[in-house]
Amino acid sequence: MNNYTLKTLTSAVTLCLLMQPLAYAGSTLGDALSYKSEDKNFTIKVGGRIMVDATSYDEDITPLNGGSEIRRLRLKVSGSVFKDWRYGYSYDAASNKDFRIKGAYLGYNGFDRWRLKVGNLQQPFSLEELTSSKHITFMERSLANLFAPSYTLGATANTWGTNWSTTVGIFGDTIAERNQNNDGSRGIAGRVTYTPIKSDDLLVHLGISTVQQNIDSNQIIRFNTRPESHYTDSKLLSTGALGDIDSKSLYGLEAAIVNGPWSVQGEYMTAKLDRNNNTDADFNGWYVQGSWFATGEKRRYSSKSGAFTSVKPKSKYGAIELALRYSELDLENAGVTGGEENNTTIGVNWYVTRYIRVMANYIDVNAEPNRNGRNEDADVLQARIQAWF
Repeated sequence: MNNYTLKTLTSAVTLCLLMQPLAYAGSTLGDALSYKSEDKNFTIKVGGRIMVDATSYDEDITPLNGGSEIRRLRLKVSGSVFKDWRYGYSYDAASNKDFRIKGAYLGYNGFDRWRLKVGNLQQPFSLEELTSSKHITFMERSLANLFAPSYTLGATANTWGTNWSTTVGIFGDTIAERNQNNDGSRGIAGRVTYTPIKSDDLLVHLGISTVQQNIDSNQIIRFNTRPESHYTDSKLLSTGALGDIDSKSLYGLEAAIVNGPWSVQGEYMTAKLDRNNNTDADFNGWYVQGSWFATGEKRRYSSKSGAFTSVKPKSKYGAIELALRYSELDLENAGVTGGEENNTTIGVNWYVTRYIRVMANYIDVNAEPNRNGRNEDADVLQARIQAWF
């Protein structure tokens, strides 16, 4: 571990220790960072998160180059105007400059069990993608998450019941793509979730989602991904630049079971490209993961969003979670040789408080073949300290 990595981790530990008393304060912290007018017509709340990572790679063919980084440094402002109108803005100073603006929206909550939003929004696709980075089980999302479109400009309508949720939306390009020289892409997205069993001890979640998008004739699409580790810029898999595309279709299936401290979660995703030269291409990926809280906690779930939320430790010493994931991604089809990869990840999480977490992941990476047609194996060891409010 070099001196820069050690200093970064030391600073992160110091920050987390300073935030720990505030995190235990709970509502006191929230009151300190929020405001509500006497008539309750106007509210404002400030939130944020910081995640500091250190990563070491045992490389094979592709150089990966380990080190440390601030993975996320995000500030969020949200609130309401005249009770029913909502707003939110999130800025990530640690992100690439083209993607620093995350959620930025105006919304209306005046209808019973309906939420309307317009702005830079997450498309309703994938359980893993829609679970906040504060609450995902592993440091990075799975290989299959490559297909999840995440934040784009658009509008959504969300409704829910006690054991179901539905979100539909219309979307265009990302903020970065709007700066490019094209006429823009347009599409629709939808996700439906259902929990046939939902009790204090047992939860069964099922979901299906799709995105249908028309592609501008001048737009280039690339599918490539890091090996479930963010620090490296190297991608073992990549389709390269794909053009002459008429439309893109995404499909996703998701399921999860939570039984007390035990949970299992999995998703299958596929991307279909309709190309004008008649060489349509299909790519796919999937993962399955399991976790166990040795200290007896359980994963918490929101029916409104159809996604998992924060973990509440039972003890003042925090909660310990052990996790295992297997994921696959296939970018080989119709003459496209982007490679195939499968990863096995072992994870350990220490939830110091509800607002502070320490994470460690070991990843066995196998690209067979990689983007260049060669088989390679790599190992990743990474750790994170995160705090949020």
